[in-house]
Amino acid sequence: MDDKLREESMQYDLHRLVVMLIFLGAIIAVTGVSLSVWFEYQKIGFDVINKRADLLGDYTYTRYAYIYNISLMVAGLCILLSMITLLLLKLGHFSHYLSCIGIGVGSCVVLMGIFPINYLETHQLVLTCFLVGTPVMYFLCIIDRLYQDSACSWPVFFISVLGFISSSWLVFQLNWHTLDFDPCDKHYPQQNYCWVAMTLWAQTNIVMIWSLAHAWNIRQTAINNYRELTQQYLAKE
Repeated sequence: MDDKLREESMQYDLHRLVVMLIFLGAIIAVTGVSLSVWFEYQKIGFDVINKRADLLGDYTYTRYAYIYNISLMVAGLCILLSMITLLLLKLGHFSHYLSCIGIGVGSCVVLMGIFPINYLETHQLVLTCFLVGTPVMYFLCIIDRLYQDSACSWPVFFISVLGFISSSWLVFQLNWHTLDFDPCDKHYPQQNYCWVAMTLWAQTNIVMIWSLAHAWNIRQTAINNYRELTQQYLAKE
């Protein structure tokens, strides 16, 4: 029992460290993306919401692209850390699959920062993997909450529902022949807003919020597991 308690204590310390790193990384990522949007807003005003988010990482489009790309890499690392931590918790089959898909999604976000839209073919492939992976990740989280009540809290569940709706809509809007979205002015010339671009912005924010909420939930789960084991240990003394 002492060995098990010691192991659980080490896991708790690891989870606490990872959660702190995730929140620190999230602050850096949000600051970087906000700065990129602010710089673009200075040039084109509110039309920034009609521009695809990945254009801010185009080195030929803006000289502040490196800020956005570094922010993406940090955000991807946040998702990776939270999913690796979830994998270590071993909460069940759904959680295991969720962590594996989440690791893939986090890797795609990191790769989108490394290969921005300048590297068009690689970027399109990574973006497609991200767009396919996110609805699967959200769906697994929803199912896990409904059937196991373990890995996803209710706040994470509701964020997952929003994320699933927006990510599914983006998948249906994707042109599978080019692995890209068709320009808004080509198919919707009468509209003042580009819904694809706005949904991409929404999805970027939802993924970040989901990662933070999920990290906090993992922290609470690790604390509860540690407390239960400690109480069992004290009860047997």
